[in-house]
Amino acid sequence: MLYNEKLVLNNIRKLRKEKKLTQDEVSKFLGIARGSYAKTENGINKITLDIALKLSRLYNTSIEGLLCLSNDNNELDTVLKEGITYNGKTLSSTDIIALKAFLQGLIANK
Repeated sequence: MLYNEKLVLNNIRKLRKEKKLTQDEVSKFLGIARGSYAKTENGINKITLDIALKLSRLYNTSIEGLLCLSNDNNELDTVLKEGITYNGKTLSSTDIIALKAFLQGLIANK
């Protein structure tokens, strides 16, 4: 499992918007200041275990789901498409195919 902070931040923002909640409403549920929650959602403050547990309850999801730590077969694709850049640019489909082939070669040689 790969941890990707960008994916996690996008996920908690997406979950909040799906529930049609404001940052103020979420911060009140968490018992923290709105500014603190905004900094958490924007990656300035790290997500603590306590916050992750409360958010998973609020959004009715597992910690693994909240933190994007599932064993989903598409996880590598998602990380490569959304979380990896090279020289400031996201990877193209061709780049992703080449990188996956390279990684498979590394694994096959072990």
